[in-house]
Amino acid sequence: MMQEIPPLTAQMGRTGDGSHWAVYVVLPGESRWPEELLPADRGIPSVNDRASALKHLGYVPFRTCPYWGWVETENPRDTASPVRLIATLAVVPAKSEHPAEDLSRHS
Repeated sequence: MMQEIPPLTAQMGRTGDGSHWAVYVVLPGESRWPEELLPADRGIPSVNDRASALKHLGYVPFRTCPYWGWVETENPRDTASPVRLIATLAVVPAKSEHPAEDLSRHS
């Protein structure tokens, strides 16, 4: 029986200057995370663009959680500051036993 690899969290948010969307994988205990930048001039990257970015980073969606979720964050010390939207997705390394999902139907 193969041991199940625990999923990691991929996130996507705008860069500080707003020129790109950053797709990155949160690696616990690491100070630097793998990241792929996508241009922000065409709006929010498509699910296929996000899947391509994850594939380039070496990750695929976790088989039981193939949907991106969106969360809203804010600065609790400055309630007048802009709200940031961050997309999240459970992922596993592409070389794991979990096959990639067809993401063209997900949003």
